[in-house]
Amino acid sequence: MRISPLAVLLTPVIFISLSHAAGIQVGRTRIIYDAGKKEISLPLINKENALPWLIQSWTDTGDGKTRGPFIVTPPLFRLEPQKEQSLRIAWNGTALPENKESLFYMNVRTIPATAAEDDDKNVLRLIYKTRIKLFWRPKGLKGSPEETCQNLRFSRSGKQLTITNDGAFHSTFDSLLLGSTKIVKADMVNPQSSVQIPLPDTASGSQVSWRCITDYGNASDKYVSTLVQE
Repeated sequence: MRISPLAVLLTPVIFISLSHAAGIQVGRTRIIYDAGKKEISLPLINKENALPWLIQSWTDTGDGKTRGPFIVTPPLFRLEPQKEQSLRIAWNGTALPENKESLFYMNVRTIPATAAEDDDKNVLRLIYKTRIKLFWRPKGLKGSPEETCQNLRFSRSGKQLTITNDGAFHSTFDSLLLGSTKIVKADMVNPQSSVQIPLPDTASGSQVSWRCITDYGNASDKYVSTLVQE
């Protein structure tokens, strides 16, 4: 089996985003970086029985281009079959807000090996990319992610739903319903901000119910609130 960064430049590739990429299993669905820690780790496991994979990792600010304020080591390495290795993620000291969470993204690109006998063949190589949220959490924030989720405020004006987050933490929805209608476009509300979401024509009623995704990647308790009509 052979694998090298140069092969990626010489071979047609397809980028595919997955929660875990083919033979590579990423150990978390989200990363919480508490500011008091020197570094955090992200475990990766190669589930393949025979193939090694090349792993490339980095962070960005959300636009997919600007690198985040973190050093990821090793940035590029080979992971043998049935082996595990953790990425080490360390803050580089760039000043970040101290009164609320900041959001970045962790990218893990994985490239499979090819058999030596296939070196002279025209092989279509698939490159898989996993992208997960990385939350920078300063010390001493008031409240908790659970309280922030529970205290979200909802108002409606015509066919537009406004969601307001007064807390210091991000709230990512696992589910959101207006009456019995699921609001499928609901994603995340940044701390100390609001988002506007278009409502489907079927959305009616005055009761909103929702769950958020916790630090562990599962669904929170169900919360219910009365919708404010504007």
